[in-house]
Amino acid sequence: MELVGKTVIHKIFGAGKITSFDGKHIGVLLEKAGAKTFQYPTAFDKFLRFEDSSAQEQVINLIAEEAAAKKAADEAKKKEREEDEARMRVAQALGKGSRKPRDLEHGFGADYHVEYLRRHPILTYTQVEDRFGIRISGFGRGINPTATTIVLISSVDANKLSFVYHDHWDTNGDYIYSGEGKNGNQTMTGGNLAIRDAEGSGRQLDLFVKLSPQEYYYQGIFKMIDYAYENDKDQDGHARKEYKFRLRKVGG
Repeated sequence: MELVGKTVIHKIFGAGKITSFDGKHIGVLLEKAGAKTFQYPTAFDKFLRFEDSSAQEQVINLIAEEAAAKKAADEAKKKEREEDEARMRVAQALGKGSRKPRDLEHGFGADYHVEYLRRHPILTYTQVEDRFGIRISGFGRGINPTATTIVLISSVDANKLSFVYHDHWDTNGDYIYSGEGKNGNQTMTGGNLAIRDAEGSGRQLDLFVKLSPQEYYYQGIFKMIDYAYENDKDQDGHARKEYKFRLRKVGG
């Protein structure tokens, strides 16, 4: 809408004409007050109105659109703050009584990218069970679905400092998590299916790296980006197909 030259009515100073518009402000020459500058379009919600009813309707619609956009932006920021606060509360709860991390700079192969390993908080297996309401069976690695999350545990050989399965970080810090099933071709069932459908089922992925029953390193909340079905070897060294889930950390 062309603004310059249009007649406006001020609540106090009466009629005037718009003399300039820079995208954010209008200059108005008022009959009773001379030259004034007003913010556009918000001035038409408080002080001014167009003499032309169609122009007035357009500016009122513009004000409503800007107000709706601001409300949506404010709500998005509020939601982001609430999510950040929720993540902080989880991290603080998990970190209570956390152990001192061991030196992990040596022992891992370069392909594992240990530099991406988060070193705290460290929980015991009982703390993990209590926090998430799960039971960690046997050796401690597994896919543990609950109503709201899927707890993923990657076990590390404490002597070799390498992953028992083929889990590792890639060069960009994404986590490559091997599917479940120790022998033969893995199938898209059980825990593998739960990971694949986590987002659709409204469940987040909480990842731990386990060095011992007393050392579960919490890595944070992740989401699955994609997955592949690749050639690898099972625990007996036999060739098989294995699912590789690419997980990416949510937030900081």
